[in-house]
Amino acid sequence: MAGLYDDYHIPNLDIDNAIPREEHVPQEDSPVKEDQASFDEFNENYVGPDGAKTDEELARESARHHDHFRKLFLRPMAAMLIGVGVMTAALGIDHLGQDYLVNDYLDSFPVLPNPDPDWEGKFDWSRQSAEESASEYAREIAREYGVEYYKEAYEEMYHEIYKGPEIYLSYKIETESGIEAGYLVKGATWEYYNPDVPLTEGPEDGSLRYDRATNTLTLNNFNGSLIDANVMGNAFTIRVLGENRVDRISIWNAGYSGSVTFTGDGKLTIGQPPKGEEGSEEDHNDSGGEFGLWLGDESYMLESGRCGSACLMVDREVTLDIYGNLNSWFAGYENAAVIIEYTAMKDAVYWLKPIRLTGGSPTSKSLRELFSDEPHMEEHEFPECYFATIVDEKGKPASHVVFEPKK
Repeated sequence: MAGLYDDYHIPNLDIDNAIPREEHVPQEDSPVKEDQASFDEFNENYVGPDGAKTDEELARESARHHDHFRKLFLRPMAAMLIGVGVMTAALGIDHLGQDYLVNDYLDSFPVLPNPDPDWEGKFDWSRQSAEESASEYAREIAREYGVEYYKEAYEEMYHEIYKGPEIYLSYKIETESGIEAGYLVKGATWEYYNPDVPLTEGPEDGSLRYDRATNTLTLNNFNGSLIDANVMGNAFTIRVLGENRVDRISIWNAGYSGSVTFTGDGKLTIGQPPKGEEGSEEDHNDSGGEFGLWLGDESYMLESGRCGSACLMVDREVTLDIYGNLNSWFAGYENAAVIIEYTAMKDAVYWLKPIRLTGGSPTSKSLRELFSDEPHMEEHEFPECYFATIVDEKGKPASHVVFEPKK
C-alpha cells in the first residue's frame, strides 16, 4: 500500500488506514502548465505598456461600467423594493418606518425621575418636626396670599401636622349596601386624617390587587367608581386583565411624580357613555360627578416652582376606552376625557406600537400660553409646567378617546 501515497509526499502518514486517491488530483508529470501574469493583465482596461489609454478614455470606460452595473443590479433591486413596498402598504405593514415620521408610534417610554413611591422621602412628613413643617407651609401660603396670613397658616399647620408619609392608593366600589372604600396603600398621614377607612388587600373577589414589589395595581374584571393614587412614583403601573370599568382614575403628583402606565392584554373603560348611548347608565349624567382620567398636582406647588413629570403611557396590548366630563379650572378644558395638569413634560401622552389612538390627538400648553391674556404677563415668572389633554378635530378637548391595538 505504500506506493498509493507516494504522490502526496505527506510525512508520518498512517498507511495502515488507506485513503482512496481522487482521480482528478494533478500528478507531478501532468502536462498542465501554470502561467504567471499580473492582475492588470486580466483586467479589461489593461492594454499593455505600448498601448496605454488616455485619462479621458479611462473615464469613459469607467462610466460605461457603472452604467452597466446599474442596469444589471440597481434597477432590478429598485423595482423589487417598490413592489415590496406596494404589497406591504396594502397589508398595512410599515417596513420603512413611515409611521415614526408622524410620531404615532414609539418603541419605548421616556425615562422619568422618581420612579418609586415616596415611602420615606420628600413627602414623608415625619422627617420634620411640627415647627419645621408648619414654617414651610406658612411660607408657601404667605408667598401666595400675603405675609399677613403667615401666622394663621403656621398655627393651623402646627396643630394639624401630618404624621407621616402622604402616599396612598385607594379605591371605591358600589355594593348593594352602599359605597365600599378601602386603601391598598395607606401612609401614616391618612391613618391620622382618615382612620375610618381601612387598609385592605382589595375587594373580596380579587378583582383589585396591588403588588408593592413591582408597584403594580392589577385589575381583573374590576367594576368600581374610583381609583385614587398619590405620590406613587412615575413607574406606577395599572395592569389590565379581562373586562374592567371604573368611573374615574385620579393620579396626584404633588410636584414629585404622577405618571401611570397601562399594560396587560385586557380592556378598561374609564367613565361611561352619555345617556342614550349604548352601554350607558340612565343616571350617568345626572350624578353630578366627574368621569375620566385625571393626572394632576396641587396648584400651590407652583409657588415653589415644582412640577412633577406626569405622563400617560399606554403599552402594546391593552385597550383603554375613555369617556369623560372632566373640567379644569382653566377655560377651554371642559368635558375632557383626559387631563394632565402641572406636568414638566411638554409631550405627556405616549403609546407603543401597535396601539392606535382614535378620537383625537395630544396637545399641551404652557402656563404662559394659558395666561397669555393676563396683563403684564412678561413680568410673571412661571415654572416650566404644562397642561396637556387630547383634542378632537375642532381643537376642543375630546370627550371620548380610545387606545387599542391596531387590528
